[in-house]
Amino acid sequence: MVKRGVNAVSAFCSGLGIWVSAGLLIYMVVHVNLEIILRSFFGSSTNSMGEFIGYAMGAMTYLSIAHTLKSRKHVRVSLIRALPSPRLAVAVELFCLTVTFVIFAFVASNIWTILRRDFLRGSVSPTLMETPTWYIDAAIFTGLVFLLVQILSSAIDAVFDGVPADAVEGD
Repeated sequence: MVKRGVNAVSAFCSGLGIWVSAGLLIYMVVHVNLEIILRSFFGSSTNSMGEFIGYAMGAMTYLSIAHTLKSRKHVRVSLIRALPSPRLAVAVELFCLTVTFVIFAFVASNIWTILRRDFLRGSVSPTLMETPTWYIDAAIFTGLVFLLVQILSSAIDAVFDGVPADAVEGD
């Protein structure tokens, strides 16, 4: 029951993250093309391309990382497969997931502190656009929360189902 619930939340979060990331990728392509057209044909500019593309790239990266882990497409050293016992492989996998969870929970707590401070202070970027800085903080924090949920889901799967096989190119 818990496994199914956590896996459902994890699937929702990673799916939402990857769809938002895909939307951000489309936005970036449109914005760059708009900037090219404006500069080439009209001698004008949006004056925001570098800033907004940077924000979108950062958000896209963090929002898609949970899906990458869920689909097991991340860079991975597969030494666990060489272990003699499946129980030992699960123990090593759980250790790695726990350490990863603790590190990213620490990062997420710090990003939350920055997000809260930027929101309460009304901080804006020191650019022409004066974009509220908490926007990117919120995207990064959301991506980290999605990743933490996915790590928890992966740990539960490892306990109940063992260490899953690594994804192979072309899957």
